[in-house]
Amino acid sequence: MEVDVALRALAVVGGSAVAAQIIARRLPIPVPVILLACGVAFGRDGLGAIDTEELHDLIRVIVVLAVALIVFEGGTVLNWRLLRVVGPVVRNLVVLGLIVTPIVGAVAAHYALGFGWRLSILFGALVCVTGPSVITPLLKSVRVNDRIRTTLMGEGIIIDPFGALLTLFLLQVVLAQSLNAAGPAWWVLERVGIGLVVGAGGALAIWGVTRVVKRLSSRELSLLVVAGAVIAFAMAESLAHESGLVAMVVMGIAAGNLNLPHRESLNDFQESVVVFLVGSVYVLLAAGIDLGELRDLFPKGLIVVGALALVGRPLLVVLSSWGSSLNWRERVFLSAVAPRGVVAASLAGVVAFEATPVLAKDGGPLVAMVFVVIATTIAVQSAYAGILSRWLKVYPMTTVIAGAGATGRHLASKLASSGRDVVLIDSDEASVTRAREEGFEVVLGDIGSIEVMRKAKLADATDFVITTPDDDRALLVARLATTEFGCRNIIARVDNPVNATVFRDLGVTVVSPSEATAAEIAIALGEPQIAGLLAAVEEEFEAIQVIVTNPAAAVPIEAIPGLKSTLAVLLRRGALSIMPNGKTRLQVGDSLTIFGRSADLARAKAALSLEG
Repeated sequence: MEVDVALRALAVVGGSAVAAQIIARRLPIPVPVILLACGVAFGRDGLGAIDTEELHDLIRVIVVLAVALIVFEGGTVLNWRLLRVVGPVVRNLVVLGLIVTPIVGAVAAHYALGFGWRLSILFGALVCVTGPSVITPLLKSVRVNDRIRTTLMGEGIIIDPFGALLTLFLLQVVLAQSLNAAGPAWWVLERVGIGLVVGAGGALAIWGVTRVVKRLSSRELSLLVVAGAVIAFAMAESLAHESGLVAMVVMGIAAGNLNLPHRESLNDFQESVVVFLVGSVYVLLAAGIDLGELRDLFPKGLIVVGALALVGRPLLVVLSSWGSSLNWRERVFLSAVAPRGVVAASLAGVVAFEATPVLAKDGGPLVAMVFVVIATTIAVQSAYAGILSRWLKVYPMTTVIAGAGATGRHLASKLASSGRDVVLIDSDEASVTRAREEGFEVVLGDIGSIEVMRKAKLADATDFVITTPDDDRALLVARLATTEFGCRNIIARVDNPVNATVFRDLGVTVVSPSEATAAEIAIALGEPQIAGLLAAVEEEFEAIQVIVTNPAAAVPIEAIPGLKSTLAVLLRRGALSIMPNGKTRLQVGDSLTIFGRSADLARAKAALSLEG
């Protein structure tokens, strides 16, 4: 192999990957379609810049490693909390997808293309996988809710290794002299077991290093995670060939849900790496396609694609989602969107080469037909996915909450329990860690940063809630959300009632702590109608909560002069809620809710709190 030939190919790959990203952001053309077109243009039947015959071994190594890291990165973005919700559907899509899709694909290939049954069965197994290499770019350009997003990502990531193992299992059966499947079945089980163990061990090793080595920088952590994935993949493959993808799925999902520091920097680094890897796989595989074989498949090849998209996929989704919580709109979208990815393309050449002696015919049509399925499903489904999402109204109903403190997390829990998608923003790492441990999606950063707001996808949010206790900060954030992201439904906590008018003039719905406290008091008193009474006199009266920090206030309430002309209505002491009276003796640490005029409340706060 000449070095200049390899360098020329790498130059084409790098340029194509960058060009695809730039073009896709400005034109409605999916990234994989651009990459496939670049591969064909610079490949064997194009300009010849990529010599696939001379670079065969290098291309195989690059594709195998790239696919592994793509699958790993896809696994890290799966939210375990959401995956539990749609887990049964994902499980059914994977299990039934290994049965329904291969059968439909095999029947279509046999009768439409005249493939023999053994070649048709291998083709059906090859096209049963979707994969993060196509799902991730699609979901970046199409707005869908988290249930659809997690279902598509979960299916694509998990089915990849099992689809590959099914294909290789069937290949072993085809190559065997007899129909005894016991040997190939054990071959598959062995690889699944090794992949599970190595993948779990790799994730545990990463977690252990972050606990032993303190203060890892974001760059060190990123290198640790990627290097750990490469090591785990190599170890699994050395123990049992073709067990690496299983290891990557297990390790990716586990690592993605571990409490690791610098999560945002890690995700950005992995995303940048995967952009280049996806470009490498599509360009290099497309470069070896024979355009003459593609022409020979027209128009019968489109019949096969139609059978997979219009018969196989809807049947699979109906069977998999039967009795699930998915509504009919979500099921229709899942039925219409399932593009095929790089795992099918990377395996097609291997299958064609290995099976040619037994099938007594060139495996070129098999590789070409897999390429047709990939290119057609990506191009067509990417074109209508956004329109279908808007028509079916399955776009996300997301609430972004600025603040991951106790209030923000409690609100997020309430919204999530009602089926809403929630994203929290906070700059405090402790609060972010706590929220992530509770299963929420959190963006670490300044709530007043436009870049952080963009990461939280504020432009796509239906609601924006600001829980920060700093009125000035909240007003700045509300202005940015309105002017930069076009948010229309903004709800903000406003501590000082004097500032409420400014927020309302901006179109922000104001939540006053005094009103909230009044409602809580009313509920505690057993008279909900009191809340309306307290809110009605808010211009003159307020209700505040004061933490008792002044040791001189550890006396009966009636003995504190500063509490004259106020009403102590609720006392919280640890887990206890007490209705106080004049004889009630306060203790340092008590939380006392007081009702009265502003001036009287200021004197009361000064008497109870050292801060006052």
